[in-house]
Amino acid sequence: MPDANGFIQLVTVLALFAFVLLVTYLTTRFVGGYAKEKMTSGNIEIIDTAKVAPSKYIAIVRTASKYIAVGIGKDEITFLCEIPEDTIVKRQTGNAPGYDFKELMEKAKARIGKK
Repeated sequence: MPDANGFIQLVTVLALFAFVLLVTYLTTRFVGGYAKEKMTSGNIEIIDTAKVAPSKYIAIVRTASKYIAVGIGKDEITFLCEIPEDTIVKRQTGNAPGYDFKELMEKAKARIGKK
């Protein structure tokens, strides 16, 4: 029965592919969570960054209880100034401001349903 053997091989390959995708997804989630935890714990936090030129950035960094602006180049980091805490506007983490993924999915489903 060559047809049954080919079908079994196809199912086996698809199962292995799904398994590899699952392991890749779980590994990525673990590594991402570990990296996020390492970046946010401690006394140093990057509040915001802005690209000024290729490989040159300005960043606002919280160190303990002070906020400072630093210039970041390819091979150096330069202290620019200290920023008063009451002038800092922290950006939202997670989704872009004003967008909810569930809400966007409902709108997309509604549009697809109309067509």
